[in-house]
Amino acid sequence: MDDDRDIGARARLAARVAIVALCTVSGAPLVAQTSGAATDSSPAQDAPEVTVIGKRLQNLRDVAGTVNVLGAKELTDIGAKDAEDIFKLAPGVQFNKGSADGAMLTIRGIGTNTSSDNTSTGQLPTGIYIEDIPFTDPFQYISTPDLAAFDLDSVKVMRGPQGALYGSGSLGGAVNYTFKKPELDRVGGSILGTLDSANGGNTRASGYAALTLPIIRDVLAIRVDGQYQSDPAYIDNIGTGKTNVNGRTVKGGRALILFKPTDNLTIDGLYIYQESHQDDTSASIGPDVYYYSSPRPSSYRSKFGLAKLEINYILGPIKLTSLTAHQTKERNLDGDLTRLLVPDATIGIDVSSVVGFGVGPFPNVKEARNIEFRRSNGISQEFRIASAEKGVFNWLVGAFGQNVNFHRIQDVTLTGANDPVFGDLFFDVHRDGKAEERALFGEVNLDFGNLELGAGGRWFNTSVDYRTTNAQAMISAAKSKNYHYSESGFTPKFQVRYHLSREAIFYASASKGYRFGGISSTPGNPTYKSDNLWNYEAGVRLEPARNFTFDLAGFYIDWKNPQVTTADQNGFLIVSNVGSATSKGVEISSQWRPVAGLRLNGTFTYIDAKTGADLQSTRNFATDVAGGFTGNFIVPAGTRLPGTARIQANFEPQFEMAGPLDSRLTWSALVNYTGSRRAQIDNDLMLPAYTTVDLRVKAARDGWEIGLAASNIFNSKGISSAAYSYFTTGTGAAGYADYYLIRPRISSLSIRRDF
Repeated sequence: MDDDRDIGARARLAARVAIVALCTVSGAPLVAQTSGAATDSSPAQDAPEVTVIGKRLQNLRDVAGTVNVLGAKELTDIGAKDAEDIFKLAPGVQFNKGSADGAMLTIRGIGTNTSSDNTSTGQLPTGIYIEDIPFTDPFQYISTPDLAAFDLDSVKVMRGPQGALYGSGSLGGAVNYTFKKPELDRVGGSILGTLDSANGGNTRASGYAALTLPIIRDVLAIRVDGQYQSDPAYIDNIGTGKTNVNGRTVKGGRALILFKPTDNLTIDGLYIYQESHQDDTSASIGPDVYYYSSPRPSSYRSKFGLAKLEINYILGPIKLTSLTAHQTKERNLDGDLTRLLVPDATIGIDVSSVVGFGVGPFPNVKEARNIEFRRSNGISQEFRIASAEKGVFNWLVGAFGQNVNFHRIQDVTLTGANDPVFGDLFFDVHRDGKAEERALFGEVNLDFGNLELGAGGRWFNTSVDYRTTNAQAMISAAKSKNYHYSESGFTPKFQVRYHLSREAIFYASASKGYRFGGISSTPGNPTYKSDNLWNYEAGVRLEPARNFTFDLAGFYIDWKNPQVTTADQNGFLIVSNVGSATSKGVEISSQWRPVAGLRLNGTFTYIDAKTGADLQSTRNFATDVAGGFTGNFIVPAGTRLPGTARIQANFEPQFEMAGPLDSRLTWSALVNYTGSRRAQIDNDLMLPAYTTVDLRVKAARDGWEIGLAASNIFNSKGISSAAYSYFTTGTGAAGYADYYLIRPRISSLSIRRDF
């Protein structure tokens, strides 16, 4: 970590120099950063990619913001299977690993928690969208679906708040997944088989298939795909005596329909279903081991579904859009809390602040079991009216509504307690509620060719209705309570873009983002406010030669009333607002094609994200685990926000050449560096820096492709995230950390057929 601090000092100096340089250029913009694969057919940017960014069709060179578009070819080239693979290529994005469908993303340092294990209520700060449909839970956290990467058309990472057009939750940025569409004029598809082997673990096989089929040529077509993904296991549970327990299986499919009866009318339908299952936890008991210890497994089951209908109609100079969606999420946990509760169960567990007395002793308790069931279903509707053709004056207005119902049950039992009144039932609570959002939004742009000015905004109203029902148990007397919370506000956005020349584009922007307020699911159920932030950024994109591009952006974020998850005196999670926080940084991305067939991509990100006010908590990892409850603990102003490294960098060389038997060989590598990070806002647990190296070679001919790959070839034991569990017991405080390590070396064989 000393090396990382030295690098951080040098990076801070470089960041200041870069920002000063940016400030000397009036109105400096940065266009979207595209993946190398997106423009693979031509040197540099001969034919800039056109795609939907900010809910309108834009040339990526002309986007006044920082966007990464990871296209289908690049996802295939790196052998991406899931989010852990995808976000290696997105600078400024931190993938914080967790239990199955429980990972958390942090963009530009905006986050106060790194683990879904320590998340109960509260909206995540990074927006997740599937075909423009919001998939981030607005209040009660259910899951973060990890979409299978097969048959994705693109993954767009929009850095900076997207509140004006996308709404709540996209404080640090947003991620939008899109799928390959049906083709109206041809039959086609793909078949993929993979074999993956984990170092020190087992070997698993996966299979995928997709088919596009025109029903009425040029009018109606469908596309269907299916996947069976089996990830190799590498974690042992020494408590149960079983090895390789964390294997994950993902099954699902998608169906898309495209109906285009006239040139002016397009109707798109989409249905997705995906489920995943994991037999036991992916956590480790220590920071450098691949094993866990519990007397019983912690299994996860998760599933989600999405149905979408999108209608686009061009009526003269305007374009009408309707986007209707229904989604469901479900996540079940049958987990183990023995490490947390049992060590002190024999002398009694102190929950006096909850029910007025301690519980126990229970000398015969052998294990603690935690069963959770989480479910949500929601509907959303969006209407948009926009200018149909790009001109000097371009505009868009819209309305959005969303209703999400959620239900959560949690039962904790102490096996062997045999309490005369409650038996083994220690804790039983049901939580039900509804979250609603209503919004009006709009954007206008004046495009004078070399100069573009834009402004937009979103008026919103959010509300949460919440009901908790505590069944009779050792620490919760039978009772029910109803709560309500609502807020309204406005989030503006301003931007300017200027083409200094054909080779240089500058931009500057200011935008605001917001997040739902709500109610903590703890005794007393205190409310917490919506938080919001302003993001100010400036940047430049240069193309000094046809084979070289260079992007540079600097940003400053002012975050008000950040929502922070800490624990009360008993270890129950509580969400509260702390005065302020800031994040500032520099993002650099470059691509060079020195000779035919060779492409060199590199990115560098420096982020300094920290609190701006003192935060009071009741726990501190370093002292609690060492022994002894410390009482109130002050997290001082200037503390780093968790889950984000100051330094992130990657280097991706790729070389294509003629191979044997008229094939094409592609050699590629990915070197990724992640600096040290704070694990949680209210403890001193630091996660050290790590570096990974991935290698891949593939041969392609006549639609066939065979590939060999090895990820994390040096078997780095980098820690992606860590969750600190806490409860007040008869001896003071019990606490421990679960460590989520990155995957060990994975060796892979793949065979693909495209037709």
